Amino acid sequence: MAKNPSNDDRRRAAREKARQIAQAQAKREKTAKIVLFSGIGAVVLAVIVVVVILLVQAARPAPGPNAYSQGGITLVKDGSGFKPVAAKGASGDDVPDGLAAYSDSGLSDKAAVVKVYMDFQCPSCKSFEEANGSALKKLAGEGKIAVDYQPVAILDSQSQGNQYSTRAANLAACVADSGQGGKFFDFTKAMFDGQPEEQSNGLDDDAMLANAKKGGVDVDAKIAQDSSKTVADCAREQTFQKYVEKSTKDATSNGLQGTPRVEINGEDVDPSVWGDPTAFATKVLQASGEIQG
Repeated sequence: MAKNPSNDDRRRAAREKARQIAQAQAKREKTAKIVLFSGIGAVVLAVIVVVVILLVQAARPAPGPNAYSQGGITLVKDGSGFKPVAAKGASGDDVPDGLAAYSDSGLSDKAAVVKVYMDFQCPSCKSFEEANGSALKKLAGEGKIAVDYQPVAILDSQSQGNQYSTRAANLAACVADSGQGGKFFDFTKAMFDGQPEEQSNGLDDDAMLANAKKGGVDVDAKIAQDSSKTVADCAREQTFQKYVEKSTKDATSNGLQGTPRVEINGEDVDPSVWGDPTAFATKVLQASGEIQG
């Protein structure tokens, strides 16, 4: 005849059952903590990886168009037309692969370099182009000077959120990168001819590209930065936006306070001079040794 379990046996059994339940619960909690902390660790690691990638990308130089050096495009005579060369004095990383050195420009050592900082939204830049653009093109075409255009973007606030300055400077970079740097004189004129008024909505991409076409630009030409993209794609996607931002920041850090800023052989030209086409052309020719000062 089986014996009924004693009270002691029942208590021991209950304690053992409680111990087993507690042990199982502790095991589940430990597993849960391992899973939780593993998940947190994975998230933290992922965040660290993303931050590192972003920092590396931010530190990486913004790629520029292959016809630019030192933030702009330097134009010289090339037969009956023009070609881009590296800026005078540029070397090393400032000169993209394939861009001819300034020493290969064919210009004499006396030839003046006229540098123009311009914003395509700037009315005074348009006035400068209207007054002096044709003379600069003529003198460069005669092999007497080099012309260095540096588009910057400091007037985005004047286009009602359209960011026309940046987008137009980006388009200029797209044109240069497509191998059409030789058309930059005509492109510049066309862009200023079609300049939107300040405090308007600026121009949309199609209108900008239409102006580029008026300057002889083939907007279906491929760009070097990405051979799958055309000039039109480059304009719409703002391929060179970061480059424009950086080159503009560099220019303002180096003393650019407004546009146009005009230099001859690195020396600023007073607006009273470049505002007078005859006086400006005379000063350029004097700097080149074509006429006596």
